[in-house]
Amino acid sequence: MESSNEGKPMTDESQTERTRTQADRTGGRQGLPGGFGRRSFLKAAGGAAALPLLARGVQGAPDARRVSIVSTGNKRVAYEFTATGTIEPVPGATERKDSVTENGDGTWTATGQVVNGGYDAFTVAGEITDFSPDEGAFELRVDGDAVEPSAVTGDGSGTTDLAAPELLGGGEGYPNAVSESEADVVVSTLDELEGALNGASSGDVVYVAGDATIDATAATGTERLTIPSGVTLASDRGIDGADGGQIKTDVIDWESMLWAEGDVRVTGVRITGPLSEYVEYSKPVSSGLTVEGDGVEIDNVEASGFSHAALKLNASAHVHHSFVHSNSMDGLGYGIMCYGGQDTLVEYNRFDFNRHCVANEGTAGYEVRFNRFEGEAIAYQVGTHRPGATTLKIHHNTFIPTKHINDGVDPSCHVTVRGVPDDVADIHHNWFHNPKEPLDSPDMWTNEAIVQAHVDEWNNVEFDNNHYGPDEPSADIGCPR
Repeated sequence: MESSNEGKPMTDESQTERTRTQADRTGGRQGLPGGFGRRSFLKAAGGAAALPLLARGVQGAPDARRVSIVSTGNKRVAYEFTATGTIEPVPGATERKDSVTENGDGTWTATGQVVNGGYDAFTVAGEITDFSPDEGAFELRVDGDAVEPSAVTGDGSGTTDLAAPELLGGGEGYPNAVSESEADVVVSTLDELEGALNGASSGDVVYVAGDATIDATAATGTERLTIPSGVTLASDRGIDGADGGQIKTDVIDWESMLWAEGDVRVTGVRITGPLSEYVEYSKPVSSGLTVEGDGVEIDNVEASGFSHAALKLNASAHVHHSFVHSNSMDGLGYGIMCYGGQDTLVEYNRFDFNRHCVANEGTAGYEVRFNRFEGEAIAYQVGTHRPGATTLKIHHNTFIPTKHINDGVDPSCHVTVRGVPDDVADIHHNWFHNPKEPLDSPDMWTNEAIVQAHVDEWNNVEFDNNHYGPDEPSADIGCPR
């Protein structure tokens, strides 16, 4: 069943984009748009390039992918790569110093230079056979996912698929963990953490020792613990089975324990508040990590125990391979709350026992894909407040818990859109354990798997190719398993 898009005229441009989006749905997990933050230079291939560079349609070529070379420093990097098929520059993403040559034997070669955060992009058909250099101040991205150059040239070094079921939520086996040897400074106490963050500059790695539990309670009411722009806050979650160093607070009366400025990465740490059970709404409230700047990446973290939100996003962010749980206060209790930005990407995470796992204040946008919602559900797991947000993409997720703890209803809704999105809420290829399919016309607060509230007919909400009920669907439905 698919709803209409009533009340919203569709321009030629939006129609083209919608057609492209519909076509991308069938592309499986590999090669979907998104990708890792600019400093997450994977030590193994991401899902898009764990296999040779063979195709999923990009631009006009049915067997092509987009390959980008992104500068991550201020030193010029000259690159060259060869492919067994056509290489075409992406308009606006290359310049005069970049060139593409047909070699006369069926192969093509691209050369160019990047520096100071710039990037070049190409549409590439076939396989990449050579890429140089193999290291330096740059990232190689395939369909948005950062990969090692060796992973795309088929030398066997890139075999880890970040979409593997055992990597949902990060932890043991996560290949992009940061080791202590990569740190600029290692901290074990609150004073050391505050001093390191205050003295850090872009490119630095502040590392919480794996055996450390840093109690941030003493900082309550003082200047916030701010992660400066471009800095990585890391620990060892998943390395040799480690839990990761912990930053915690035992108080509720704190707006946010950590604040992240632009281009920050938070990885491998545990961010912990005082909640462990479902509690009634009360003030004051607190959050674990607030994102204030663009380009923030949060990966391989465990975030739990906050009354407002574990992760409060005032700007778009990329949250992936993390375990977000036990943010369980009635009235708030968000795992991830999107207040700002239009490009937040939430993928390959595990969620459990949050009032709402991923929510939207009503004016932001997000894509939620390849996540597993498990354990207990306090209320609906994914949704938006009124007026209805902008563009919501909810696909290839598995929603297991059907009972809502707050009202005892079983089964009850997994996804709730409150109001009318400016663009669309596109909901597809999800496995909903609730067997009740959406109604022909929404009827306020009902208990089907998908609900639209405050309207009397489906409006800018589309749903198709979802599976309803606990029996296992085909492999292209739901999260990796």
